[in-house]
Amino acid sequence: MELSGYTRNILTINLTNKKITITTQNTDDITQFIGGLGINIRIAAELIKPHIDPLSPENYIIIGVGPLVGTITPGSSRTVGTSKFPATGAIASSCGSMSFGFQLKQAGFDNVIISGKADKPVYLLILDDHIELINAKEIWGQDIIKSTNFLQKKYEDCGIIAIGQAGENLVSISLALIDKTSTFGRGGLGAVMGSKNLKAIAVKGTKGVSIANPIIFNELFNKLFNRIKNYPQRESWHSLGMLRSLPVGMILKASGQNKKARQCSERVYLKKLKKRRIACPSCPMGDKDILELKEGIHSGLLNYTSSVINPFLMYTLEDLVNFDEAIKGFDIVNRYGLDSLTITALLKFCKFLYEKGIFTKESTGIEWKTDYNTLVKFIEMITYRKGFGNILADGWKKLADTYDSIEEEMLTVKGLDIIFEPRFLRLGTMEFEQVVNPKGAHVASGGSPTYLGAGSSREKFNIHFSRMGIPKSAVDRIFSPPIKEMVVNVGRLTRYSEDWYTVLTSLGLCARAQMNRFYGLESATEFFNAVTGFNMQPEDLRIAAERSWNLFKILNVKEGFSRKDDKFPKDWFKPLKFGHNILAFQDFFGEITITPEIANQLLDDYYDERGWDKKSGTPTQAKLKDLGLENYI
Repeated sequence: MELSGYTRNILTINLTNKKITITTQNTDDITQFIGGLGINIRIAAELIKPHIDPLSPENYIIIGVGPLVGTITPGSSRTVGTSKFPATGAIASSCGSMSFGFQLKQAGFDNVIISGKADKPVYLLILDDHIELINAKEIWGQDIIKSTNFLQKKYEDCGIIAIGQAGENLVSISLALIDKTSTFGRGGLGAVMGSKNLKAIAVKGTKGVSIANPIIFNELFNKLFNRIKNYPQRESWHSLGMLRSLPVGMILKASGQNKKARQCSERVYLKKLKKRRIACPSCPMGDKDILELKEGIHSGLLNYTSSVINPFLMYTLEDLVNFDEAIKGFDIVNRYGLDSLTITALLKFCKFLYEKGIFTKESTGIEWKTDYNTLVKFIEMITYRKGFGNILADGWKKLADTYDSIEEEMLTVKGLDIIFEPRFLRLGTMEFEQVVNPKGAHVASGGSPTYLGAGSSREKFNIHFSRMGIPKSAVDRIFSPPIKEMVVNVGRLTRYSEDWYTVLTSLGLCARAQMNRFYGLESATEFFNAVTGFNMQPEDLRIAAERSWNLFKILNVKEGFSRKDDKFPKDWFKPLKFGHNILAFQDFFGEITITPEIANQLLDDYYDERGWDKKSGTPTQAKLKDLGLENYI
């Protein structure tokens, strides 16, 4: 069956025996799981065996793109990577953007599946029909920026996924970067690549992507593009990028770092730091940055970042003196291929343990501070597993196993540090998602009107609910929280946030607020049908997303995860001293304080809305049968 939007080609690489095969995607799988995230999960269910070592040759890396990727559909550049992740032991996915997905589709592939282990470091080259494993001796041991520059110079305009020295040394908090900009694989995908002696993947394609109904597609495209072009806040997004979406200056001020708060301003960012804005293929918003240090000892440094928030959050390390130190530290983290959010949180925690007397200079080899010199030493010792860094390189779980008394002090879920602090931001779906996501603390799939106060009234919530495709039958339940004063039940709402995210990521659409705000389930379905030639209804896509998320959960139930792992960090229930402020753990509207009992009720409601067993937190037989997943048990 010919299908536009899909190549239907799956490229499989066995690094051990260097066997390269191309197979054809099953049409039933496409209709059931759509593409991108959904198809990746479907392939993982077939290939990844329970309880394997994430760093063994038996683990797989599955890379996929959705049917809209490779077209000019606005914001359609998502690449999904699925594997078993070493930081958490979960089977999970990470997403990135930039040009890789576009080039992969242009080369004629929807998915790449990688297994085994090369006998020496290699990189995978895909140039249309030319597929080759090439000795990586020229870039092994090099950082991500140098490696990417080397490959892009050699092959011109190709999309690159590359790891740094942290991935080579199997650091569980390592990740890859796409085109030296977009993070790919929080939770250790860099280490999985390193364990396979796979330094990078370079892809370039020229084949094009067919569209089933070009007239309808052009009408949809022009209508949406004009809407985006005339969006009143578009210029603000162009100026500030992701900094617009998170008030870092407010966070610094609330924590008592007033001088830094004054420095962390739009004026400083625009005039001192931002060199220019960059965008993914087909993106009319452009939210990624090239930062430039124009003075000081690091003058001339260029830093590529998918989110300017990350170096600004690194600036929350109390002993860093200026932006230059934060950006230079962030640049080192990127080059080595480490998770900047984890590095920042882990260094703060190590300093906390040092102040409590649990860590000593004698036992760890370092006097724990959060200044620039300590930050650099910290990064180096983790990347190269030097001394105490060998423990830290294996992440939060290894640290907890080494020091029995500290786990309850960690702000982690399933071995990943939290990203959004609900005592500061209150309990919305992104904060709640950190608890229930099978991967561990993760926020991307929790987007909803509760994102940083985006929905301030019931009327605004309803507008967003309609856009996300939430069934009307569920709306009353969402507005029926366990405590009347809460207004919104984030447990029930999170289920639909996950479904909406899965629709977007399966199609290949950007899930960031400034882009996905222009889509709804109905319009996303219209683009899907115009590109592919299908005649699906919006509800078909929503059910496919629900099916994919349930299968995602099943894979991790087989790994031993259940409700016992969906734990709210105990510290959340204690007031947070933040500068001169004392912050309680409150609901989204700040009406009540969340207690362990209320939190558990919200978990009950989340499982109930998913049709899962409340006691175990896992899908019921009836739900799996309803979704046609009974054969995956």
